[in-house]
Amino acid sequence: MTQAHRNIDRFNFRADNYDKYRPGYPQGLLDFIYKHNSLNEQSVIAELGAGTGILTEELVKWPCSIIAIEPNDEMREKAIQTLQRVKNCVIKDATAEETGLADHSIDLIICAQSFHWFDAMKAKREFERILKNQGKAAIIWNIRSAETTFEKEYEEFILEFSIDYKEVKNRETRGNNLKNFFLPNSMEEHLFIYDTYLTFEQLLGRTLSYSYMPNEGHKRTPEMKTRLRVLFDKYATNQIISLSYKTKLFMGML
Repeated sequence: MTQAHRNIDRFNFRADNYDKYRPGYPQGLLDFIYKHNSLNEQSVIAELGAGTGILTEELVKWPCSIIAIEPNDEMREKAIQTLQRVKNCVIKDATAEETGLADHSIDLIICAQSFHWFDAMKAKREFERILKNQGKAAIIWNIRSAETTFEKEYEEFILEFSIDYKEVKNRETRGNNLKNFFLPNSMEEHLFIYDTYLTFEQLLGRTLSYSYMPNEGHKRTPEMKTRLRVLFDKYATNQIISLSYKTKLFMGML
């Protein structure tokens, strides 16, 4: 199995938890992207690595045509179930490196929580091929904060039980080098703060949705659930815990 296929398969058996419990995206981010790309009814947007359609559900509210591309079968099926009646959205089985889209047909590419799984150089060539003149790419990450005492202990918990957290974090550091991806053009970077409030069920579901954490059936999962419950009870107020994110946007022409 190639590395690309291993990356795609990482989210097998996680689609339900991913769809139900992953955080959304701040409205300020969505408004900024729409306004600063002068989008309208004629605009065509390609969302690459659309997952279960968490961001896609927001994008289809725009008067644009949306093409959501997701290579993982389980994730894509969730997106289809959610969006099958939406008239301005098409969902495709393809990859960021081989989208199957026509040359210079896309006004804006959006990648949310997905770019670190791409082959960056192959993806760049594909982005350049499908983007129209003056078209941009917007790369987005929701990055968990580790500022409150709970958030710091939650990160320690993740490190203790993760299967390959360091590998994923290493991939996410590509966000520190995206200037090179956009060369010879420039890139703009923006930060949005996003707070989420979770019950224990929601925190557990979100934890199980991470590709680097033990899934249901793993030998460490019972211990992980017990320890997470203790951590939640320690810091929750009225059975609710706060988990905040720094949502980063990197955007520019290619």
